[in-house]
Amino acid sequence: MGTNGRIKLYIAGLTAVLLIIATVSVLLIFRGREGSGETPVLEYAVPSGTVTLTAMETSAATAPEANSDDYSSYPLNNAADCQAVIDAYAADHGIDPFSYPVDITNLLMTNHETLDFVLHYPEYAGTQDGADYPGSIDMSDFTPLRVPEYYQYDMRWGYKTYSGDVLAVTGSGPTALAMAASYLTGNADMNPAWMAAFAENNNYTMDGGTNWTLMSDGALGLGIDVTPISADQDRIERNLDVGNIVVCLMGPGDFTDSAQYIVIVGYSDAGYEIRDPGSRARTAQTWQYDTLAPQMNGCWIMRIL
Repeated sequence: MGTNGRIKLYIAGLTAVLLIIATVSVLLIFRGREGSGETPVLEYAVPSGTVTLTAMETSAATAPEANSDDYSSYPLNNAADCQAVIDAYAADHGIDPFSYPVDITNLLMTNHETLDFVLHYPEYAGTQDGADYPGSIDMSDFTPLRVPEYYQYDMRWGYKTYSGDVLAVTGSGPTALAMAASYLTGNADMNPAWMAAFAENNNYTMDGGTNWTLMSDGALGLGIDVTPISADQDRIERNLDVGNIVVCLMGPGDFTDSAQYIVIVGYSDAGYEIRDPGSRARTAQTWQYDTLAPQMNGCWIMRIL
């Protein structure tokens, strides 16, 4: 064998050795990672930030539709955030983003609890108008042992047209009275949808809301004894002591920028227990009389004789 032949043979052998060493090194590295519990990771960008996935999870990155109905992870810190989640839902479901009215986008901005209601608005708005009341709504969660917590944006009735908008936006009045009436009478059929129809059929509505006469004349028509009072702490608490409840019309402040009806159902050393048709979070709080009183524009004691 000539010199050139020996050189070629030497180079081929050296190359083979180097390949073997490289292969063994890679195997040792991955075996070491397995022993330490470390898994190679992959990162990809999404609108809310960077998500780290393990190697076993990479297939999910190509199939976001698997969780396409979960939009709760989107931030809702400002108007732009709220619009972003609406736009995302609209794009994912083939909905024109302009089918969300300003009142509905504002609802999400002011109350993040309404996210599911707002996202589904174009699909369900007005579909509850022709429902047969009572009987068409599942009220199996009702118990006469406590004043119920009804919310305007409940998916069971929030899309019903009421006073120029939907109940979720304009329906604090019938929702508040529904809580009082269903508790005092024990009649679960007096839900917010039924009460909204009652208010409209008897001219207790006004443009964009509910006339206070629903709480006086309207409640009397339902068999409830009603006494209008001022924001008198002693009278409110004496009535709560004997099981009566108080419906209040609140002005601008903690509950609204305009007008909002709430129900006071009890009190303790910690403060007043309320039902706010517009917010679970506010309902869960206790409130001091000194906080509520300056915002009260009207109060009605309600009881059954």
